Amino acid sequence: MLILQDIRYALRLLVKSRVSTTVAVLSLALGIGATTAIFSVVYAVLVDPYPYAGADRIGSAHVLNPKGDQDIGYTMNEYLEMKARAKSVESMILFNRHSVVMTEAGLPEAVIQEDFSPNAFEFFGVPPLFGRTFSPQDAGDESKVEPVAVLSYLFWQRHFSGRRDALGQQIRLDDKFLTVVGVLPARFTWNDADVYVPMEIHPSTEERAGGLVLKVKPGIPKEQVNAEFQSFHEKFSKTAPSFIYPESPFHTEFKSVNEGILGKFANTLLALLAAVGFLLLIACANVANLLLARASARQGEIAVRVALGAGRKRVIQQLLTESVILSITGGVLGVALAYGGVKAVVALMPEYSVPHEAVIAINLPVLCFAVVVSMLTGIFFGLAPALQLSSQNQAVFLKAAGRDSGAGGVGQRLRDVLIVSEVTLSLLLLTGAALAASGMLELSKQKLGYQPKGVLTMYVFTPATHYPQWSQRRAFFTDVLEHLRKLPSVESAAASLTGMPPYSGAPSKFDIDGLPSPGTKIRVNLVSDAYFSTLGIPLLKGRYFDEADVTRVNPVAVVTEDLVKKYFPPGQDPLGRRISLDLFTGALPPNFTKSPEDPHAFQIVGICRTSRNSGLRDAPEPAVFLPFSTIFPPGMMFAIRTTESDPLALSNGARQSVSSVDPSQPITFVRTLDELLKNELAYPRFATFLFGIFGVIGLTLACTGIFSVVSYAVSQRTREFGIRMALGATPGRVLGLVVRSTGRVLVVGFVLGAILSVVSSRALSGKLEGIGVASPPILAAITSVLAVAALLACAIPARSATKVHPADALRHE
Repeated sequence: MLILQDIRYALRLLVKSRVSTTVAVLSLALGIGATTAIFSVVYAVLVDPYPYAGADRIGSAHVLNPKGDQDIGYTMNEYLEMKARAKSVESMILFNRHSVVMTEAGLPEAVIQEDFSPNAFEFFGVPPLFGRTFSPQDAGDESKVEPVAVLSYLFWQRHFSGRRDALGQQIRLDDKFLTVVGVLPARFTWNDADVYVPMEIHPSTEERAGGLVLKVKPGIPKEQVNAEFQSFHEKFSKTAPSFIYPESPFHTEFKSVNEGILGKFANTLLALLAAVGFLLLIACANVANLLLARASARQGEIAVRVALGAGRKRVIQQLLTESVILSITGGVLGVALAYGGVKAVVALMPEYSVPHEAVIAINLPVLCFAVVVSMLTGIFFGLAPALQLSSQNQAVFLKAAGRDSGAGGVGQRLRDVLIVSEVTLSLLLLTGAALAASGMLELSKQKLGYQPKGVLTMYVFTPATHYPQWSQRRAFFTDVLEHLRKLPSVESAAASLTGMPPYSGAPSKFDIDGLPSPGTKIRVNLVSDAYFSTLGIPLLKGRYFDEADVTRVNPVAVVTEDLVKKYFPPGQDPLGRRISLDLFTGALPPNFTKSPEDPHAFQIVGICRTSRNSGLRDAPEPAVFLPFSTIFPPGMMFAIRTTESDPLALSNGARQSVSSVDPSQPITFVRTLDELLKNELAYPRFATFLFGIFGVIGLTLACTGIFSVVSYAVSQRTREFGIRMALGATPGRVLGLVVRSTGRVLVVGFVLGAILSVVSSRALSGKLEGIGVASPPILAAITSVLAVAALLACAIPARSATKVHPADALRHE
């Protein structure tokens, strides 16, 4: 019953003090809401990202060298050898992700098909939503076994409207009919595939079938997995084509599937969780300051309670009840804010930055977290005033009739400590935002070497069943280019089989006639004529290859200026020299076709400006450009330069151009070059925005805390200021007195904040995308902003001290 009495009294008191209650609840709502929103992301992405059995042990043996990570395609024989000999893994599967064309109601659609080794669904341990998954018997010879498919949830919804009669129906993929035998749950989205098909394992097949996924045995250290698969990779690399493995020395590193997807973004999420933790601490300190100020006004009430027999425990219970009610109210409002906050955070996330299996939402674990945080914050910020009031000498207070009793002593020191903590944490948050913004600005200033504005890109897929021969693909791609160039507002159009900037080119070892073998790799780009003019890449010397070179498959090449500077001695003219490439020796990837001429060496006819081919963070690598008719893959990227203000307005015309050549071929990945470039800035932009928002909220809360503390201090020193004014002190001196006393506290916060900012930025440098070390100019700028805001928050209540009339002050006594 006593607790109900405490709750009723606390509610009456909080309603009575509407202004301070509102400020406290809003402060807590912002802190708890931000913390809950970010925790929901961290929980979904780092704690429970996958529905797969043993998900924390599922991953891949990545092959890395100083230039980065490279995906490895394995042959069937290699897969079977690793499956038989690997001792550190429980099981493994082979997969091959590729595009196919599905024709429905006469309209072509690009569909992602994932070919799985027959044990895949046993490996993942996820039962179907209904129907069945495939078994080893489904992976036999297609002439003897009915081809089957298992559908993803989204594909089932999109094409069968969620009907269960999808089972037994047939879908047509690349002129092949497959029978639907099952539908997967919504969270099974491995590799974002639409359709999963069993892969027939033929030991005699020399084609590189695809990638490998491992499930490590429980308790096996990563070092053991790394060593075992390093030996496999060293053996396989001796016979594999040069483009399969990176330059030596390379090493193998097992990464869980989540590590492989997230990379440094996991550190960014943890840093954001720490940031909202700081924000919550600022909110708690802010509310604690408000309660300390209000507690001083209640010393008379508490003294009377103690005089009437209330024990210390009873007083603490009453005061903590008030604090917990405040925190729960703030928590409820915070959870409501978190619902919107989660949607905003997800909308801001870079594309493909987190697993699509992760369900980011305010679910039961997140709600439990919010409840615990609300309760703990109530105890945290309520404990200081509760202990202070319950332990004071009530007899002394009653004897002094409450005169100026709250102005000094332990209470004032505690308020100073809280202000120092608010300023320190605010400076940390603002420094994080400034460093993220600085990193993004630095990336955006990188020289590109090409002109992205006004260029539309798209991918056109050509199934091997439709275009099995090199000559057929050449005719198709050439016709598409001709139709694109005839569109209104199109200035030029080009094709590339090796991607578009800022990422382009396939790695290959090379040799230049008359020069020592460099033993390194360069980027090989296979492009059409007009590629350079379409992308705005300047020619420095010689010529570009033209339409005749492409048509005749002339063995000509254009190299970048950095290749010339790096590999040619000073004064030597590269024009006319021949460059040989390992990319054109050995087996090609599946469904690639070579020209009949099959050139291996190419004559350098031009030198062009170096352009970005490794993103904005890494320096561009030396590159060579060859006529795209040398090799044709089962698909091609196209770039179209247009005079349209929005290149996406050309999308329908581009789609019709492809359809006029072959109505059965879809186009996908329609993007502008500007959009591809902006994706490079997505990670620092995400961090900058959120750190900035949290920094501004922290600054606002800190200024609110400073305002309330100074206002309280001025009200408690009214008599002192009146006497000083009566003895001749000017308003300026009184103002200076207030500002100086607060300024000393602020300086301590600035110094601590600067030290912690430098230490934390050094610790995080290299672990977060675009975050460097806090430099003196950045610290000076952030400290100045915080100092101006803090002094304004201090000056407003301090001015009221200069308006105290001596007679009023003495009457106050």
